Amino acid sequence: MKNLVLNKKTVFSFLISLAIIFYIFSSVDIQYLILTLNRTNFFYFFFAFLCFYMSILIKSYRWKLLLSNLKISLSLKETFIIFYISMFVNSITPAKLGDVYRAYLLKKKKDSSMSSVLGTIFIERFFDLVTMLSLISVSGYLAFKSYIPEAIKNAIQYGFIIITLLPILAFLIILINKKTAKKNLLYTILLNFEKGLRTINLNILPIIILLSILAWLIEGLTFYFIFLSLNINLSLAFSIFTDLSSSLLTAIPFTPSGLGIVEYSLLYILSLKSIPKVLALAIIILYRLISYLSIILFGSLLNTLFLRKLR
Repeated sequence: MKNLVLNKKTVFSFLISLAIIFYIFSSVDIQYLILTLNRTNFFYFFFAFLCFYMSILIKSYRWKLLLSNLKISLSLKETFIIFYISMFVNSITPAKLGDVYRAYLLKKKKDSSMSSVLGTIFIERFFDLVTMLSLISVSGYLAFKSYIPEAIKNAIQYGFIIITLLPILAFLIILINKKTAKKNLLYTILLNFEKGLRTINLNILPIIILLSILAWLIEGLTFYFIFLSLNINLSLAFSIFTDLSSSLLTAIPFTPSGLGIVEYSLLYILSLKSIPKVLALAIIILYRLISYLSIILFGSLLNTLFLRKLR
């Protein structure tokens, strides 16, 4: 773990994040920002926290279903812990290394193939991307009516291009594997990865789609309750649009959990509804308390306890 965090790439990515965050906050009246945060209604903030963690639980259950098709048996509690720890690692390292760490932890616990587990994560990410972009498109249309900002339109278009490319990539992996010499290390890795890809089938496809939609809709409520906690009256559609847009940006692997990039982009999204900068930053701070700092706090604790049990 130390090697993941204390290397040049990770340190450099954190420096970039801190530079962006410093730039965002440099022109703000900090005292007024603190005063705004002091007015937070913690009843609504608790529900924002609850929605965010409920979505993680649903995503953990979805992954559990995929793993069951690999004959990997885990309780929902175990699945949630491993899933959550991977989110923690993604929050302290760039390049989505938490996904690889998730496969590593499962290998340690169940002696499963890392590449087959990575195949299930590939499937999971595909459904996340399809669901998020679909919901962003619908909620964006409802939130902005006929006027959807050009930058957002372009981002959605690029996202759908990526969605198209992912199945092609999966097909190429399967094709390459068929032409790779057997009893070769690459053949074994690709074969196991293919097994992970094949965990999705017609039997569980409807429930995987349903769970994906449910998870992201519930997570979308996070921003709705954050808005309410600061006495801001914005539509549910805009709340879902804002949350899913920020979640999509965490997929950008340049900084840990999109740190800095998400904050800067959220400022732009919130400005589309003419929200003053100080109030927008208060919203972002409350959101990052839930989606980043709580993950760091609880994730570091869970990771320590989980690794201790594996010894």
